[in-house]
Amino acid sequence: MMNLLVTLDSNYVMPLTALLRSIMKSNPDSEFTIYIAHSSLTEQDFEKINASVDLSRTEICPIVIFGEMMADAPVLKRITRETYYRLLAHEYLPESVERVLYIDPDTVVIKPLDELYNIDFGDNVIAGSTHVFSIVRRFNLKRLSLPFSARYLNAGVLMMNIEKMRTMYSSEDIFEFIRLNSNDLLLGDQDVINALYGRLSIALKPQLYNCDEKICRRYRLKEKDVRRDTVIVHFNGSKKPWKEEKYKGILKPFWDEANCN
Repeated sequence: MMNLLVTLDSNYVMPLTALLRSIMKSNPDSEFTIYIAHSSLTEQDFEKINASVDLSRTEICPIVIFGEMMADAPVLKRITRETYYRLLAHEYLPESVERVLYIDPDTVVIKPLDELYNIDFGDNVIAGSTHVFSIVRRFNLKRLSLPFSARYLNAGVLMMNIEKMRTMYSSEDIFEFIRLNSNDLLLGDQDVINALYGRLSIALKPQLYNCDEKICRRYRLKEKDVRRDTVIVHFNGSKKPWKEEKYKGILKPFWDEANCN
């Protein structure tokens, strides 16, 4: 049984259904518990979500984030209340959950997730891929006071060691960190995740587990390369294939296939 976590509002229900269909197709023998953290999804939204999975091997578990959970959360320009849903996963997920794959709804899965899900954390807290290199990487590490040996990970796809996270930071600790460092948090909760856990992280190959158009260009990937090797495709950034009629890039076919299944 694999535990998955997504966080969203109604604007991302349609992309989420494509993601879930892709997971079902690429993992035909696996069982899932999918936690959906939200504050505004409707019964109609969940009807669409349930229709996109095989309910004989998938349990959909809505988690409603109530206002009182966020009462003390500092809301900044780059950090909305919804931002905290990913940061506080270790507080609202059931005690039985020891690990979870957090995945953005603007992704599709095209190969089995077993190897990623069963990663050996060792003493680490998160595993993910970086989308920044060279000068940008060094800049991010410096502004977050991280050692050069740390990673700066994209937070769109993260294996999270929930069991260990529970021993490290409470919601109050996280809120206080944000208050004290608000001027340096240029990329919202992604910065917070890296600042708190970057020293205890595992770097995964982005071309395998978080492949977006930027990574395709960096590694000179063609569609055939993605089909052969990639597990998770990420439609990162402002341009989305379900919004852009003239979406440019090599990853569009993977969205079309997930959306049509």
